[in-house]
Formats: sequence, structure tokens, C-alpha cells
Amino acid sequence: MNNHRIYLIIFVLLSLLTSCVSRKKLYYFNDQVPGIQQLSSSKNYNTHLVKPNDRLHILVTSPDPSIITYLNPYGNISNTINRVKNGYLVNLDGAIDFPILGKVNLAGLTTDESATLLKEKLSYYYKDLFINVSFDGAINYLTGKGGGFVPVENERLTIFEVISKMPNIDPYDYKNDVWIIREDSGKRYFAKVNLNSKKIFESEYYYLKSNDFLYIKPNRYSANIFNTGSPLRALVTMLGSILALLLTIKSIKL
Repeated sequence: MNNHRIYLIIFVLLSLLTSCVSRKKLYYFNDQVPGIQQLSSSKNYNTHLVKPNDRLHILVTSPDPSIITYLNPYGNISNTINRVKNGYLVNLDGAIDFPILGKVNLAGLTTDESATLLKEKLSYYYKDLFINVSFDGAINYLTGKGGGFVPVENERLTIFEVISKMPNIDPYDYKNDVWIIREDSGKRYFAKVNLNSKKIFESEYYYLKSNDFLYIKPNRYSANIFNTGSPLRALVTMLGSILALLLTIKSIKL
């Protein structure tokens, strides 16, 4: 077998191993064209209402420093991880345990409505209070490279915002077969979305909610070729090195 055939075989093997993924499957919403889409709050934006197992960050401010200290048992936590762990956890009955007030049911309310309710209840004891309520939950995720969570700090978090914050996403992971698991009102919902399609913008799962679980399945190419230490990646590297060496030897002979 002459050198040309050897080069050809190595080239074909490398091409088969690295070029078998359709480019369209690598792109997000690849069928979307430039333009303007009219947003409807009722259709495209599902307001996140407080529900059991949510975690809330509640900050009370007042001219009286002693009141602030007492009504903010978790302090003004700026670290995201600590906030996720230490916020007010909504129990299974939809209530939180708040200083002075005790159990306060917030299930089914927005963060603004929750703040208004707390202020009304506290006005019996204190005046001139300002209360801010925000979500301190998380979107948990799992990919071929590992898992983690993305903090939920507001009522509007899109699936692409979550993906952009994931440090271990792989461009070759499956985008047309993404699982989303959501628990709400005593039910567990299993859904699949296609991130290759523009229809994702019309999906009820385009906006994620606290405690959603996102699973992006690894493509066999990302799992086998591009992960450091994988046997197939080592084989590709070796074949490439052999090809480079043969080309170098041939050039020296010439």
C-alpha cells in the first residue's frame, strides 16, 4: 500500500469521526428569520407565582436600624449561593415563617403581592416599612459534562438565559430533544422542547420557573470525541499525529 492510500484512509477516518453532525443540529432556532415578534403577556410570559418549595429573599428596610436587624434574620445576603441556601423556604402548605407574624401564606401570589401582604400585616406593629420580595430559587440542570444550578432571581428567566449561564454546556449536545421536568400543584410535568426550532419561543416552557429541572442529553460525538480523556478522542488525536508525521517524513524526503 503506497503512501497516498495511507493518507486517504486516515483522512476518511478523521472525517467520519468529526463531521457526522448536521450543522443545523448545532444551531439554536436555525429556522428563525430576522424580524419583530409581538409579545403578549398572557401568551408569551407566564408570571411566576409563589408555590411550595420556592425560596424567597425578603428584605425589609426602615428608618429604625433595630427593626431592620430583627426583621431581616438572613441579613442582606449578596452572595448568590448563600442566598439560595438561606432564603425563606415556602413550605408544602404554601407558607413561610416570618418574624412576629409567624406563618404567612404566600402561595399563588406574585412577589409584588407578597410584599404588599407582608407590609399590611407588619403595619400593625411598625410604620414606614419598605419590603422587597424576590425569588432565590434555582434551575437545576444536567448535561453530558455534568450538572449544577442557575439561580432564579426574578420572575422572568428564559431557557436561553439559563443555558448561557451553564459553564459545562457542549455545542454537540442534543438541542432538538431537551427534557424539562416541572413540579406544580401536586403534579410532575414532563416536557420536551426543540431548541433548533423557532417554535421554542411559543412554548410554555420558554420561560423556566424555580425548581425546574433541565436535561440536555449528550450527543455521541460530544461524549466520545470532545471530552478530554475519552478513548475515541485519543484515537482521533493519534491518527492526526500519525498523518502529520507521515506528511513531515514525505516532505523531508522530497
